[in-house]
Amino acid sequence: MVVKPSVIDVATSHVAFNLNGPISMRYLYLSLLLIPLGFTAPSGTPYCILANPSFEDPNPREARFPEGWSSQTPNNTPDLLPGAWGLQAAPFHGNTCLGLVTRDDGGVENVGQRLSNPLRPLECYTLSLHLCKAAQYVGYHQPCRLRIWGGSQPGSKQVLLATSTLVSHTDWRKYEFTFTPKVPVESLTFEAYYAPGASFKYKGNILLDHCSALEKCVKA
Repeated sequence: MVVKPSVIDVATSHVAFNLNGPISMRYLYLSLLLIPLGFTAPSGTPYCILANPSFEDPNPREARFPEGWSSQTPNNTPDLLPGAWGLQAAPFHGNTCLGLVTRDDGGVENVGQRLSNPLRPLECYTLSLHLCKAAQYVGYHQPCRLRIWGGSQPGSKQVLLATSTLVSHTDWRKYEFTFTPKVPVESLTFEAYYAPGASFKYKGNILLDHCSALEKCVKA
């Protein structure tokens, strides 16, 4: 299953033309495909390939960043599964996946990395990755959503690029994001966050795996 933050509606209408007056039974049917302006799709050519996009690590455990990922956020302790806290969550791709949590004191976890090819202002990019929720996570059982930030260094949150829907499913699903930064972006950060409109902070979790390369959009 592929989950997208928005759906592009396509409308089809049919018009009939009488060719030879009222006696003729022959009609010409024209199907008009109406596609909204601004329709975008991935270019199929990588613009920026992330380092270690599947969060692989030979020693998965709690409070550990996978190689190639880091954060400048204090008290930030992401987990690598299976292995952390004795959890046996199966990754979507490779041998390990990443676990992030939200806390009831308002703390949220994140990971990021400096991009080998910075994102340019007012240009459109696409990115996909696989998300799910762990059914059990040492007391952090509630669903979260993913926020994607752009900034000058891993963990910096200067511009919010995209937000997923609430991830409450325990099977891996592919999420696709399209965004246009307003400022230059040198680092990308993935952050766990609370449900939209949540009136209180809570203990939740979200699992990440198998990021795609960043691609420029193709506009139709």
